Amino acid sequence: MGIIMNFKKFAMLMISCAVLYGISGNTASSATMDGITNIDAVQQTSQPAEDGKKDLEVIPVVTASPQVTASPQATVKPQVSVKPQVSAMPGTVKKNTVSKKKKAKKSSKKSYTKAELRLMAAIINCEAGAESYQGKLAVGIVIMNRVRSNKFPNTVKKVIYQRRQFSPVHNGSLKKRLRQYDRGKIRSSQWKDCISAAKKTLSGQKTIVYKGRVKSMKNYKFFSVRLRGAKMRLGGHRFK
Repeated sequence: MGIIMNFKKFAMLMISCAVLYGISGNTASSATMDGITNIDAVQQTSQPAEDGKKDLEVIPVVTASPQVTASPQATVKPQVSVKPQVSAMPGTVKKNTVSKKKKAKKSSKKSYTKAELRLMAAIINCEAGAESYQGKLAVGIVIMNRVRSNKFPNTVKKVIYQRRQFSPVHNGSLKKRLRQYDRGKIRSSQWKDCISAAKKTLSGQKTIVYKGRVKSMKNYKFFSVRLRGAKMRLGGHRFK
């Protein structure tokens, strides 16, 4: 009986130990579970922080987009492409100016010889030396109209030296003026006006200023102090 009672006590002791061990195990497991949940909670709470870091890291990428939008620099290219057009402008202007200069040189070529200028200036001085500048032009235009006409000789010299046409040829005054021209005694204002009128009429001028208006004289072929049927009177000469 004593042995049985001791066995029962031993069995109760073992059961109580097992119960105690189970309770401590549950508490430990619950503690570990709580620790695990706490760790998960920490990880979960740490994820927003990591997400926040990721958001912060994205910010430079987003802010880098203005740098990427370097399209304004690309838009400079059309401005650069304009330069050839602008540089082409001076080039065309130069070509135009060169062509104009060539045309001007061609047009400025003398259509008369030095001998013709000498003779025309001398006869104008003889006939209208004391007249106004418009009177000098009128005399030169009449002489050139005769050169162009089929009814008169076709050169300046032949027209001026035509028989009984210009009195200075016969009275010696033309020779006197020619000697003055050859000696360079042409610095007076009268000579300068005569030479200027000779150049203009030899170059083709056919108009004068008459009574404040421009008058064409392309059909006038005669002038004299006394002239019947005259259409115009200028200074001491009449013209028709």
